[in-house]
Amino acid sequence: MSSSQGSSHLPPNKVTRRGFLIAITGSALAAAAGCRPDGLVVPTVYAPGSGPRPTATPSGTASASALHDPTYGEVTFDKMILTSAEDLYITQYDYDSTPEIDADTWTLKVDGLVENPTTFDLKTLKGFPVYEDMRTLECIGNPVGGGLIGNVLWKGFRFEEILNRVNVKPTATYLKFECADGYSTSVELKWATQPDVMMAYEMNGEPLTTKHGFPIRILMPGLYGQKMPRWITHLEFIDQYYRGFWESRGWSDVASVQTNSIIKGPSSGYETKAGSELVIQGVAWAGTRAITKVEVQIDGGEWMPANLTHGPSPRAWTQWYLKWTPPAPGTYRIAVHATDETGFVQTNEASGIFGDAAPDGTSAIHRITIQAV
Repeated sequence: MSSSQGSSHLPPNKVTRRGFLIAITGSALAAAAGCRPDGLVVPTVYAPGSGPRPTATPSGTASASALHDPTYGEVTFDKMILTSAEDLYITQYDYDSTPEIDADTWTLKVDGLVENPTTFDLKTLKGFPVYEDMRTLECIGNPVGGGLIGNVLWKGFRFEEILNRVNVKPTATYLKFECADGYSTSVELKWATQPDVMMAYEMNGEPLTTKHGFPIRILMPGLYGQKMPRWITHLEFIDQYYRGFWESRGWSDVASVQTNSIIKGPSSGYETKAGSELVIQGVAWAGTRAITKVEVQIDGGEWMPANLTHGPSPRAWTQWYLKWTPPAPGTYRIAVHATDETGFVQTNEASGIFGDAAPDGTSAIHRITIQAV
């Protein structure tokens, strides 16, 4: 057995003021939602308006309606949208401990149950064949309709470059991560050895920023961000599960992505004019599973198929839109659900503020209300 087996990382007893406010506020909200297991610490409180903003040029066919809503009357989700570094969400277990790493002295130690323990410097890692991929990153604590999700063009190298050099022993069953900010977690080895795992050093054509993990971070398809830490300094292959920071506080041990869909526009509470065409649009995502259908419902009526724009692979979100005109003044309830390639359809209803995000993420249906005058 490796020396770290059966242990669990615990941060210093000191709780920062900001960390305390985030934890206590999030815990209270989750408890009110009826979705908080005992002892659960909520990683992030959703800030309305956070997350990606449309950057694609509006397009779409001419409308049969003479009127278009001035704010949400144009299709903008028919071309793939990338989330900027500034808009991509941040989740940290200690917001007062963001490492400032010197690229010239930083190293990545890889050991444990391997034939060839190796320490890599950044220059060596950047010398591996380049791999670039568009993929979506989401926080496990993202509530229904939340903004703790983004779509990024990442650049780096395939993790298999490291695996091939260290030669993992057959007795290894888990991979443990240790990071410069004190965070730690682990994943079952199959997540790290699956195709298309990558270590990224650029996002959207620019080096990773400090807050997004400079100089390097790992991305494993199918998992929430909880399991893909930043500022990694040590990878250890071990033969039993290691319970990390968030897992020891009630969050999922696996953290695999659930099928979900989000209405990005219009915003809930929006006021439009009856007879003005409105474009309802957003994103859907299921980790490594392709989204095959997105449907929109108005006031409990028939589910209507939305137009889809797929990314280059299921690892990137699917964007969708539907044109609709409110026929008369009144209040309208709009819902969205997605179907993935396994045939799974979102049917669960959100039960509170955090929409059942704790402790495994959520697949609950996103609903908004708008007003036509």
